[in-house]
Amino acid sequence: MRLSPIIAAACALLSKHVGADQSEEETVDLTILELAQSDPDNFSILLSLVDEAGLAEALSREGPFTLFAPTNDAFDEIPDEIISFWREDGDALKNVLMYHVLNGAILSTDLVDGGDYKSLEGSDLHVHDMGGVPEIGNEALDYFVNITEADVTASNGVIHVIEDVLITEDILELLEELSFDDEEGSFDNED
Repeated sequence: MRLSPIIAAACALLSKHVGADQSEEETVDLTILELAQSDPDNFSILLSLVDEAGLAEALSREGPFTLFAPTNDAFDEIPDEIISFWREDGDALKNVLMYHVLNGAILSTDLVDGGDYKSLEGSDLHVHDMGGVPEIGNEALDYFVNITEADVTASNGVIHVIEDVLITEDILELLEELSFDDEEGSFDNED
């Protein structure tokens, strides 16, 4: 089994810090932001948006935080018009990104099936446990995404890699307004 670069980086850091006189409580020295930066193949779009929204410093702070990190593939599924809109509207971009962050370091084993967790954006994220594979999302929209890589520990929290971008009612309305093709019944994401 091949480890993702983000897990490999965390393992490398842990291995260099483990010694006979090291405590078991020692954590990885990299912040959430630095761990994401160590894997640009998966997180370059997220990092670009975090930078544009002025949130890079926040993800480097002490925390702790939990970041549900969409991959580049997840952002590639969002229509270009939506990404452009987010980049032009700083508040919308901040809200989308803050919807992916919780206060506190919450490991996947601490996510309670049926539990609601307040995002820094202000909306709740709801958890479903689908036979050992936790899903997180918006219960009102019945929209959930899989956590594909859980519990990537950072010095200021934890990252859970997710397969799609989390959406709120506001984001869904925007998606429908900007790119829904009524005739085909699908989103139009022309490159």
